[in-house]
Amino acid sequence: MNKDEILDNLMKVSHEPFLVFTNRVEEKTDNALETLKLLAKETNVTPGRISEYLDIKPSSVTQIIKKLEKAGTVLREKSPKDSRVTVVRITDKGRESLKTHGSIGNTLKDVLFKDFSDSELEYLDQYLKRMVDNIGSDEFSEKLNEVFDNDQRWAQFGKMSPHFERAREQMLRHNHFGRMQPGDFNGFGGFEGWKKGRR
Repeated sequence: MNKDEILDNLMKVSHEPFLVFTNRVEEKTDNALETLKLLAKETNVTPGRISEYLDIKPSSVTQIIKKLEKAGTVLREKSPKDSRVTVVRITDKGRESLKTHGSIGNTLKDVLFKDFSDSELEYLDQYLKRMVDNIGSDEFSEKLNEVFDNDQRWAQFGKMSPHFERAREQMLRHNHFGRMQPGDFNGFGGFEGWKKGRR
């Protein structure tokens, strides 16, 4: 299989909407979800314990508890040991919500990696990590700069077909490369800001 085919298949996989969704959901910690996880593991949890666990202000904890109460996933009640103390308890609906959240991504991942053996998954992981390391190397940065930083070359390509310049512009503005954002470059020439951000 040639390199173009491999990259084409990688693009098909990486642009699958489910993977984009899963990555964005799982990479961001949600305090409400983390609160449910804590309540599922521990008993007699106080708002103070939640504040300590999440490392957030007590006022923020109050808002989280109110939101979860409204959703029917937690209950506030008096501590059986001390009636002056309020504890938060997860409900059956809260446990079901945790279970559902965990199964959303796992079910599709199971289908995605269907018929892969453990050794094949291990090799795939190693290969992809090598590619990620190569992308993060100085050599790759220099080659990328060499290819895309020549305005005159791309102006000439643009004269032949506007497709080239549009593709270049989209690449520069797209956040796949080191999570770049619009405005990270001075015009279309100059990868210095991008390279600094990668180090």
